[in-house]
Amino acid sequence: MDISTIISTTGRIQLLSGEDKIPWDEPDFSQRMLENHLSQDHDWASRRQSVIRQQVTWISNQLATGARVLDLGCGPGLYTNQLARLGFTCTGVDFSPASVNWAIKQAHDAGLQINYVQQDIRRYAPEESFDFIMITFGELNVFSATDARALIANCARWLQPGGKLLVEVHTFAEVKRQGMAPPDWQRCPQGLFIASPHLLLTEHNWDEETQTSSTRFWAIDENSNTTRFGSQMTAWHDEEYLRLLSDNGFTVLQCPDSRAWPVSETFEGKLYALLAEKK
Repeated sequence: MDISTIISTTGRIQLLSGEDKIPWDEPDFSQRMLENHLSQDHDWASRRQSVIRQQVTWISNQLATGARVLDLGCGPGLYTNQLARLGFTCTGVDFSPASVNWAIKQAHDAGLQINYVQQDIRRYAPEESFDFIMITFGELNVFSATDARALIANCARWLQPGGKLLVEVHTFAEVKRQGMAPPDWQRCPQGLFIASPHLLLTEHNWDEETQTSSTRFWAIDENSNTTRFGSQMTAWHDEEYLRLLSDNGFTVLQCPDSRAWPVSETFEGKLYALLAEKK
C-alpha cells in the first residue's frame, strides 16, 4: 500500500476484514502499548494510579471477604494487583501478551497468587465461577453488538447467584462524536502503531444505522512506506445498556457518581459505570 492509495481514496471509509480491532495481540505493538498503559503522563490507555486506587477502594466495598474477581480486559493487571493485595482471589484476561507477561511478573515479584490468561475475552471459557466480574474503560464498546451481547450472557453464566457485574461504558454521544470527528494528522517521533518516526493520518466515520464509529489510521514512515490500521466502536443508548443487562438476568444496583467512581478529566462525561447483580 502506498501514498497514492491514500490520495485516491474517496467517500465513506471502509474497513477491511479483520480491521475492526487494533492488533493488541501483536508482540511489538503490545509492547509499545504496555508503555502507554504504565505511563503516568496521560490516562488514555490506563488510568493514572491515583484514579485506579480510588476505583479499587470502591470495588472492594462491593465485595465480601475473599471474593473471586474476574477482570476482563485486565491490561497489565493494575486493578487485579491491588485487589489481590486486599485479599481477593483474582483472575485477569487480556489479549496483549506484553501486558499479561508484565502482570505475571509483577504478581510473582510481590508474592501474589493471581491467575492471568492471555486470550481474547470473547473466547475465554473458565471452568470456575466468580463473585464479581469487571469490564472497565469502555472495553464493551470495542465489540460488535452481537459480541457484546454474547459476552454479557457469558458473564451471567460465570457468576454465582447474587454475583455482581461492573461494566464501565462509553456514552452514545461520545462514540458518535468519535465517528463524526474530522480527519487529522500528527508527527510521531515514535508511536504506537510503528516504532520508527512517522506521520499518522486518521479519518473517521459514523454509521447511524448500525450505531458504529469507525476509525482508519495510516502510519507513513520517512521512506513513504504506509501501514494501515482500523478500529470500530459500537454505541449504545443508556436504555439499551439497561436492557442488555436485564435480558441476561441482571438487576442494576447503582450507577456510581464521579466521587465514588472517578473517570479522570479526560473521560469526564464520556464514560460511566453500572453495577448489576445476577438474580
